[in-house]
Amino acid sequence: MKTNVFIRGTLLSVLVILSIVLSYFIWKGQPDYETINVKEVEKTSIDKQKTAMQVFRPMMIQVNQKNSHFQTNDSEYVNELAADGRSFSFSEVVLSGKKRSEEYDRIIHQNGTIELIYPNNIPFSIFSQIFQVDGKELENATFNRIIFDTNKTDTGLFTVYFTNDYEDTIYQSSLQERDIKSAQKIVNEADKKNALTEVPEVLPSKHSIFLSNEPVKMKSEKYIVDSMDINLFTKALFPDMGSVKNEDNSYTNGSSKIVLDTDNKVLEYINPSQESTMNNESVAKRVSRIQDSFNFVNEHAGWTDNYYYTGYLTQSGTANFSLFVNNLQVLSSSGMAQIAVTEGQEAVYKYSRPFFKLDYPIPRESEEVTLPSSVSVYNSLKENPNIDINSLQMITLGYQMDWAEDKGLNRIVVLSPTWIFKYNGQWFVADLKGSE
Repeated sequence: MKTNVFIRGTLLSVLVILSIVLSYFIWKGQPDYETINVKEVEKTSIDKQKTAMQVFRPMMIQVNQKNSHFQTNDSEYVNELAADGRSFSFSEVVLSGKKRSEEYDRIIHQNGTIELIYPNNIPFSIFSQIFQVDGKELENATFNRIIFDTNKTDTGLFTVYFTNDYEDTIYQSSLQERDIKSAQKIVNEADKKNALTEVPEVLPSKHSIFLSNEPVKMKSEKYIVDSMDINLFTKALFPDMGSVKNEDNSYTNGSSKIVLDTDNKVLEYINPSQESTMNNESVAKRVSRIQDSFNFVNEHAGWTDNYYYTGYLTQSGTANFSLFVNNLQVLSSSGMAQIAVTEGQEAVYKYSRPFFKLDYPIPRESEEVTLPSSVSVYNSLKENPNIDINSLQMITLGYQMDWAEDKGLNRIVVLSPTWIFKYNGQWFVADLKGSE
């Protein structure tokens, strides 16, 4: 009996020792993870990332009071109202319905309303990243104006409308008195500082537009530009730089390509495999493409200046982001003032943009320019056989960008004051020669 106990004890001791030895060798056999060289892929940053609030911005305030209408593009007041709105307590947003054009205009331009106007329609899904708004079935809804009605309702609340000029649809919410007072205070301050310009109403057809009979004086702007390293863009747009070839102002990896316009310092990236047809594009798809385009530029920190969302072209599926200076839109026929992203089947199909940014202003070379009245621009457009005046949506101030004469070095751009107009959802520079 004692012998059996001794044997069992000995075997148990041996097993314990073997277990310890095996555990030691297993532990020694594990790879040293700290010494493994894992190559991390770093995303290339071109310049800055931006929030939705910094890109999807309003361009103008319109005040309707005492049967008159006033506008301001002054960034101090436009930005303040947009910033204050982030803390407003909106009630649930509901669809008020599609209106007749006359009724639509009557509601949004009635006495006692303050309009915050955007360059083009913004999806609620993006706007909800900026303002505290929610509601049912807003995922695919869009708007281009926020109307703050300062006339108190029977409930003691104040009505807010989110309106879509293209569809004549109105979404409705409400605010507490403190929020409306905040908006009214900003407008009163603008009025005290003579920042509001009276704009009489003109009714060309479907909707009213607001124009002035007075000539406008503005100063031109000049900027020294900072050209950007093309390698930043090739690294951001081509995942494998080892296969990229450079030939005659172009870069390709065999499947996609970057072409440079060195005269205007504009590049275009194209990935032919992502080309897609835009037939019968759903509203949901359009909203998704706008969000994806914004995300795409953010992924490589591609915001080099103040670029704001200015519209979406349904024909091509292109989201446009335009340069703004002094809160005025800058246009250029050669693409020098616009970032355009065309989403494809699964990734970006086309991407065009300048590869320079504004560096330093040259105030001493600024010149005062007198522009004709916006009414004269309207009359000129009305006489243009290529313009359907029924499709004219807005006329406002802006800049046209061109290269200054600097011996062909293309180091200085000139921003010339001009009138720009919105036509069928797109922005164009007005021909002022016929408006003198």
